[in-house]
Amino acid sequence: MSDPTSRSGLLDRAIAALLAQAPEVEAAAVVSFDGLPMASALPATMDEDRVAAMSAALLSLGERAAEGLGRGGLNQVYIEGDSGTVFLVSCDDEAVLVAVAAKGAKVGMMLYEVRRAAESVAGVLRQADPEPEPVAAAPSYDAAYAAPSYDAVPSYTEPTYAEPAATYAPASSETAWPSYLPEGPAANGIAGAEQTTWS
Repeated sequence: MSDPTSRSGLLDRAIAALLAQAPEVEAAAVVSFDGLPMASALPATMDEDRVAAMSAALLSLGERAAEGLGRGGLNQVYIEGDSGTVFLVSCDDEAVLVAVAAKGAKVGMMLYEVRRAAESVAGVLRQADPEPEPVAAAPSYDAAYAAPSYDAVPSYTEPTYAEPAATYAPASSETAWPSYLPEGPAANGIAGAEQTTWS
């Protein structure tokens, strides 16, 4: 089963819409100018490749006849047989829509429906196939779970200590009296007393 959003799926939908709108149409197909089938809804008695090849040959012959007779470009080919009719309508120079109608079908109504379907087919063929959704790549387990490299060993640097701001220096042998002590006898703890001499 084709993807309904792809070009092939959209062509199948256009053909299905034609069959639903015109029940007298027994078979329909979209073929390229080279005679290759692109989409079809044919009964088991019709071969898809054969229908495509004959439709391309009829269209090519009709184009040469129209140009040779001075009738300009070919728009459609209409074939009437004992058991029904065949319509070949150009899809805006993109492809050919082939429709096979049952006997007794109203030609005017069939042409109207087939032309509408041909316009839908031309619109589908002018569109490019939708871009597929990007698929995120799976993470590489080799890179994601690789063991760490131990080749490079961090170097050890000996820490440095700052020198003290001031260096302690021992006091001089001649100790100076603090400035808050009095000089003289007061320095010996005898404030204002006379010294006594013992003989």
